[in-house]
Amino acid sequence: MLLIDNINIISEKWPQTWAKFKKMEQNIDKDLIELEQTRNGYKTISVNKDGKSTYFHSKYNPIREAQTIIDEYKEIDDDANVIFYGVGLGYQIDAFLLKYPNVNYYIYEPVPEIMYAYLSNKSLKELPIKNLKGIIIGNDKEETHKFLNRFIDRNRSNIILVELPIHKRIFPTEYCEFTKLFKSIVQSKRTGLRTDYAFQKRWIINSMKNFGEVISTPNIITENKGRFKDKPAILVAAGPSLNDEIENIRNIKENGLAYVFSVGSSINTLIHNDIYPDAACTYDPTVNNQKVFVKVKELGIRDIPMIFGSSVGYETLVNYPGDKYHMITSQDTVSNYYLKTDEGDRIDIVMDAPSIAVVTMQLLYILGFNPIILVGQNLAYRGKQRHSEGVFYSKEVTDAEIEKGIWVKSVNGDEILTNDGFNRMRLQMEYYIRELSGFKVINTTKGGAHIEGTTFIEMEDVVRQFLTGKVVDDNWLSINKISYNKEYMQTQAQKMDSAFKAAKKLIQEIYRILDIIEGMIRNVNFNEAEKAYGRLDRNFAKLEKNDFMKIFVLPMNRANYKILANSIDSMNEEKNPVIKGRRIVNSFKGFIELCRKDIEAIEPIYEEINYKINS
Repeated sequence: MLLIDNINIISEKWPQTWAKFKKMEQNIDKDLIELEQTRNGYKTISVNKDGKSTYFHSKYNPIREAQTIIDEYKEIDDDANVIFYGVGLGYQIDAFLLKYPNVNYYIYEPVPEIMYAYLSNKSLKELPIKNLKGIIIGNDKEETHKFLNRFIDRNRSNIILVELPIHKRIFPTEYCEFTKLFKSIVQSKRTGLRTDYAFQKRWIINSMKNFGEVISTPNIITENKGRFKDKPAILVAAGPSLNDEIENIRNIKENGLAYVFSVGSSINTLIHNDIYPDAACTYDPTVNNQKVFVKVKELGIRDIPMIFGSSVGYETLVNYPGDKYHMITSQDTVSNYYLKTDEGDRIDIVMDAPSIAVVTMQLLYILGFNPIILVGQNLAYRGKQRHSEGVFYSKEVTDAEIEKGIWVKSVNGDEILTNDGFNRMRLQMEYYIRELSGFKVINTTKGGAHIEGTTFIEMEDVVRQFLTGKVVDDNWLSINKISYNKEYMQTQAQKMDSAFKAAKKLIQEIYRILDIIEGMIRNVNFNEAEKAYGRLDRNFAKLEKNDFMKIFVLPMNRANYKILANSIDSMNEEKNPVIKGRRIVNSFKGFIELCRKDIEAIEPIYEEINYKINS
């Protein structure tokens, strides 16, 4: 009867868990778990694993044992979010929730047989069920990944992991996988949040300021998609190993054996050695990206075409002496809103990534190049070098950086020292090599990090095997034209003008509602406050759907917007009406104020876009 009651609760609240449980029931290993009575009348379970039997709870007094475990957790706030890892028969869960009954909590059990024993012997109705946010059977890595992603998105602070010590001793593999995944997701979320905070405004301001360049230069993809099928391309990065390959690159360029693309700072090493690539690629959104092209501008070099990502630091494009071509990046919501080809086709974009090499590899794949040959893609230190010669703004690796370094596999199978940034670039490159099928990536970087999915071949052998004759068309960019639909642009501009005016009115209305809520909370008028929350929700939903907000303002505040969106559920669940009201007012007011200031700041740039479209 207990099991049936628990199944009814699970099937109603978490149907996906119920579906998994139903499937799991058919494959239970009945020999793994045995139920026994303890001396004081409580139950315990013994686990038969690796030829020996181990008790999960004390044979004498499991209640006192559970209390000892929970005594380690002190001064837990009511707004804590708890994961109980390893359930057993739940004595430690009962003890914790008796002490801290108001926390939100999840029950996570990686061993199906133990979850079955728990649900067969413990009524979920005895728990503070309204605070139970999920029951997870974690024997599927993908499901665990989804759960942890959702959990960390919703609960960015005050996360408590309550572990059953015996569980991780008996099932160490499951525990290691869980903690490794948990740490990896937390690190990834932190990195993503830092990136969003660092670049969220620059991505949009760059895209707005670069819009004039985008509509007056050819789209490198639109006219060339698939045009260079099976032509070899050299992707030149600025790692220290580039120094070793200068003469090989000179030979390839002079004899047209492959198309040569510089990425990021490598343009400076090539110019330093009197080599001009077929194109220089750039996308970094920071103000410092302009340094990369200082030498090209100072020397007035007109013979190196630039391919820029549309969200690149706008200062980079100013006074560039050569021809310019663009690719629309995934961070550029502006171009994606205003632009359509003359034929009405969707515009291909390249996905943003931690490295211009990864962005350029996507571009080369779309254009049809194959194989793609990596040069100077160290993604690791070489002694104290981080860049090749000629990168005049490069600094040596410091002793502190070496101390904090990460050891990864090298192309030779040894270990090599790198840092977190380089390592993320490597992982991202590996991801795209897996995702983009049907092309070969050769890594010629001597002493670099191993990149999964590439074949390491020294450059001399690559030339001998793959680059046997001239393939480069000297006029490879001459047929490009500008092909965006002007009428569509003007229609979108008119729609955006209406949205701009509506956004300003919605901001004012939301301020007014928040002031009303604030007054009601002060006057202890909680019923009327609840009605006002509904008006706030409706107006905020309109704001979220407004084109001006969606294209310009919300992306400029994506980190804050995500935090607000993920906290709405917990605000609505707050039981104290005063705390609930204050949290709602403070959270929404803070966010709306950020939006108001950004609207004010970008209005002149927005007017520039309209001027460029109309002229």
